[in-house]
Amino acid sequence: MTKSFGYPQSLRLRKKTEIDPVFRHGRYHRFGWLQAKARPNGRPGSRFMVSVSLRAGPAPARNRIKRVVREAIRLNQMGLSTPHDVCLFVTTRPPRGLGLADVERSIRRLFGLLSSSPDAPVPAC
Repeated sequence: MTKSFGYPQSLRLRKKTEIDPVFRHGRYHRFGWLQAKARPNGRPGSRFMVSVSLRAGPAPARNRIKRVVREAIRLNQMGLSTPHDVCLFVTTRPPRGLGLADVERSIRRLFGLLSSSPDAPVPAC
């Protein structure tokens, strides 16, 4: 049985060598409880990392936040016109009753900012 919907590994930033340049040279964006560092990557597609701090709540709450953020990315990734490496992180407890629609709104705002950004793509490392 194949999985038709998912968050494929090709969309993930996983290695420290991939994440460090984003934190060193990326631009910082904040949308209330959701924060991001992003950098053009010069690749055919965008890659993402989602990190949730212990301060965001107990393990089940953190896992739910990660699932909802990844789903919002999956549903809206076509709204990002230029490929970027994006590190999304949550360091505070999100508002109670946070749903997919709220997260999608923040993700669309971020992708709109990144698409209109004057940053030129950088060559792949």
